[in-house]
Amino acid sequence: MYLETNLTGRAYLCTPRGELFRMPLGGGMRKHLNLNTDGEAIHLYMNNWPLLTGGFITDRRPSIEFRGHWKNPDLVMDDHSSLYRAFLPDGTVDRGQRPNRPYNGEVVPVTLTNEPYSDFKAACAAVKH
Repeated sequence: MYLETNLTGRAYLCTPRGELFRMPLGGGMRKHLNLNTDGEAIHLYMNNWPLLTGGFITDRRPSIEFRGHWKNPDLVMDDHSSLYRAFLPDGTVDRGQRPNRPYNGEVVPVTLTNEPYSDFKAACAAVKH
């Protein structure tokens, strides 16, 4: 028996260094939602799993998680330290270079808005050096 509604899709992540990742997205919300989702809890997660070679890759970094709630039309969330775990201070993906790094770090507030994908791509391209 499932106690929540599963969410699936694709996520696009642009790193602080302008790297673009297309990643599977999962998450959930409580079952039997009303038509108005304002104030409802939601959690989302995404892991790097390249489409063509995903079955052969064991390192799924970066791995990001967000938890929060709807504040229509936005999602107001935080990252539960997942950005700290996913990236090094210089913005590169942490591939295990710092094995003694603490698991928990800064918790970053995140607000997800509905914007055109073209705006996202332009912003990501502008970050590249």
